[in-house]
Amino acid sequence: MSNSRAFRRQLTNTLGALDGARIPGGCDQCDAYQTVQPIIDGAWTITIHHDDWCPVLTRIEARQR
Repeated sequence: MSNSRAFRRQLTNTLGALDGARIPGGCDQCDAYQTVQPIIDGAWTITIHHDDWCPVLTRIEARQR
């Protein structure tokens, strides 16, 4: 088995177990939490969910306009 397959299997075992979990933290300014979701086979996205009033979120949204 190639190293890339072994690495992908390890990622699947590690991150797959977190799929849909709410992990506390991710922002020093609010009571944020993170979620892990698969986007394609072998790739995941980690999303930080900020409080609506968070100044970090306000800055992020301002840059996207």
